[in-house]
Amino acid sequence: MHKKEYIRKMFAGISPRYDLLNHLLSMGRDRYWRRFAVSKLPSGYILDVCSGTGDVAIEVSNKNKNQVVASDFCNEMLQLCEKKIKKQNIGNIQCIRNDAENLSFKDGTFDGAIVAFGIRNVADIKKSLSEMNRVVKKGGKVIIIEFSQPENKVFRSIYYLYFQGILPLAGAIISKKEGAYSYLPSSVMAFPKRDEFIKLMKGSGLSEIGFYDLTFGIVTVYAGTRL
Repeated sequence: MHKKEYIRKMFAGISPRYDLLNHLLSMGRDRYWRRFAVSKLPSGYILDVCSGTGDVAIEVSNKNKNQVVASDFCNEMLQLCEKKIKKQNIGNIQCIRNDAENLSFKDGTFDGAIVAFGIRNVADIKKSLSEMNRVVKKGGKVIIIEFSQPENKVFRSIYYLYFQGILPLAGAIISKKEGAYSYLPSSVMAFPKRDEFIKLMKGSGLSEIGFYDLTFGIVTVYAGTRL
């Protein structure tokens, strides 16, 4: 099965328990991670790529009442996003089905774009970064938040015990989907290291790239600017 279709089906399967598992398995830190990443975005019209159930889009919409497009290629996730924004009576988010590698928006449409914990799941990372760069205005920001491998050896060994042992088991029990939370650690281990990912960002046309490690390097936020 093609990676894109595998990922789509996997997220469709875990979508009902996705938010609960995010909060539980991150011990509530996911809220802080999203808030920090969103703080690096400008005000204006913002695109949330691989939006999932819309938590990042909601965080963005609360910042200066930005207009936001929540885009994802998984219908089941987008349906949950729509239910969530309707329940919270949020009027400045639009949910649109979109492929991160082939965004349907015109060049320079947005003031900023963000992808949270989704870039490692695309089939072609560089193409997705190039698309985000394309749809952002000159001087606009592209923000990526993704899991990383901690650099401190002692903490890394403790983290790996949790990440590769406890998390997949807990995720499988709660989601009732065995493969999804085994995929998570393997996808993080296969994801480019910080310097390699920065090179991919530069290769996609982004400049002025900086990064911020959060929670002992479990998560890294990358920020780039479209020239």
